[in-house]
Amino acid sequence: METTAEQYWTHRYQQDQTGWDVGSITTPLKTYIEQITDKNLRILIPGAGNAYEAEFLHKKGFKNVHILDISNFPLENFKNRNPTFPKAHIHHQNFFKHKGSYDLVLEQTFFCSFEPDQMTRVKYATKMASLLVPKGKLVGLLMDSSKMEDNEFRPFGATKADYRTYLKPYFDIIVLEECHNSIASRKENELFGIFQKKAITKTQKNNPLHGITLKTIVTELVERYGWEELGKRVQINSFVTNPSVNSSLKFLRRTPWAREKVEQLYIYTFKK
Repeated sequence: METTAEQYWTHRYQQDQTGWDVGSITTPLKTYIEQITDKNLRILIPGAGNAYEAEFLHKKGFKNVHILDISNFPLENFKNRNPTFPKAHIHHQNFFKHKGSYDLVLEQTFFCSFEPDQMTRVKYATKMASLLVPKGKLVGLLMDSSKMEDNEFRPFGATKADYRTYLKPYFDIIVLEECHNSIASRKENELFGIFQKKAITKTQKNNPLHGITLKTIVTELVERYGWEELGKRVQINSFVTNPSVNSSLKFLRRTPWAREKVEQLYIYTFKK
């Protein structure tokens, strides 16, 4: 368990700093769930918190609902409210370490709970895809930051273009639109999305850099190491003499051996 993240979210719940929690399932997800006829679907709700969606599903007779949260605090609340919910389906765990196979993932601002850096959001998309069966669906409510003031603290929103960028390599985008039946306090501030997992090729699954641009690789390596240290680790002139991202990109794009070294350092640094 990543203690720092667990403590952060537990503190938020203990201090009642949970503006995303309205005390019940919200209308958009309730409406979507009421259209599902197969009550044997394997369903995961990550970042479930107090898990009102799972409570609604359980009362509707769905047999294979799982909830996951990095903090045990809201999970204990859920257990107390739902004593007949299967204990084995309650996962106190880091989402990125969870293993399972699901037909449907339901999420409500879970994407927005993570730091808004590109690497983390790519990890979110790839992990979601890995948990879903072929043609499985990710369905959820997503904060629309284009309709809100810039948010400095979690949850972090994103634009419709951002969601497309991160999810499109792994999912067919069935629906991504302004939510028309949001609760009053969220009206015009959230998107509703339905994303169906693509038949990802073996090459995509085995490529740790799939969906990550060379510019991102160089930028994040510079942020991690600085130019001086980066020049020591990958000994090329563009990292040492008047270094800049643009000049480095020009050199790497026409020098395969150097690009390979940079990509390997990125994998070693961020993909271990």
